Amino acid sequence: MTAPTSPRPRTWTASTIVLLIVCILVASAAVTAAALLPGYLRDGPRREAESTLRAFLDDATASDADWQDTASTQLQALVPMGAPLLGERITADALKLSARYEIGELSFSRDDLRRSDVASAIVVVHYRYTILGETGRASVTQKVWLTRPFYYGDDQPQQADATESPSAVGPWRVAGLSVPSSEDGKAPASEFDLASEERPSDTLACYAPVSALVQVADNARIDGVFASSCFLGEDDGSDVLGDGVDPAALLEAFPAITDGDPASLPPELIRVDADIMHAMRPPFTQYLIGDRYVVTFAAVSTGPGHDAVRLVSIQDAEAEDE
Repeated sequence: MTAPTSPRPRTWTASTIVLLIVCILVASAAVTAAALLPGYLRDGPRREAESTLRAFLDDATASDADWQDTASTQLQALVPMGAPLLGERITADALKLSARYEIGELSFSRDDLRRSDVASAIVVVHYRYTILGETGRASVTQKVWLTRPFYYGDDQPQQADATESPSAVGPWRVAGLSVPSSEDGKAPASEFDLASEERPSDTLACYAPVSALVQVADNARIDGVFASSCFLGEDDGSDVLGDGVDPAALLEAFPAITDGDPASLPPELIRVDADIMHAMRPPFTQYLIGDRYVVTFAAVSTGPGHDAVRLVSIQDAEAEDE
């Protein structure tokens, strides 16, 4: 009978060692993932909101129509042409207007981000332009608001309910812009280096874009003339009218506009909010007249501590289609 052989010692090969290392790494990664995953999931709304905000700002500062993909339906309805930060494209080209932005930290309506339906961030928009052959810069600080709908068992969008778990949550969308409040800290005042001489009309018509627009509309409708005391450049407005703009057709297009009656105002294309009393002027304000003519006002400095607005451009948005 053959004598039993002694057990052979286990052989550690290179493959065995590699397999052991892989198993250790997989186990370690699983433990790390288990620890980090809850925090990652909780922070998901922040990442999604920031991605939406950046996509909106990228498109809105490039006059790209894709800005509508990340904007609320209400904001889309308010801007029938162009983009909310750069305005109408032909005007932007005429003024060599470009924009870039800086984003502050996002804040949310609830500590639990998963139950938040409102978010906001301070955004500084920097402009560069060329008017009457002079290149300049301007900036304005805004608070950009985002919202998202919550659903509770049906297809009716609602505000978030802290006492109930939603059946679904919609995507973040940019809802609008506003002047920062005192709760946001001291926001930088608007900056613009476009200058103009001080005029008596600065306290009558040229103190705000709406009052300046009303003056142009009244002259067009009542007197049948293209006139304004707020023109930048020549007094007859020749430096303001874009190529191909028919003055007679422009006069006919002006609607009746009443200062103090928001319903009478034409669509405002650059949706930057203002607080003139606290030095928060938008560098540019743009109105769409007769679904065709784009009237642009710019904030100007008229002396130390004094500012006003000037009409700097009127363009035919359909010029390239003719």
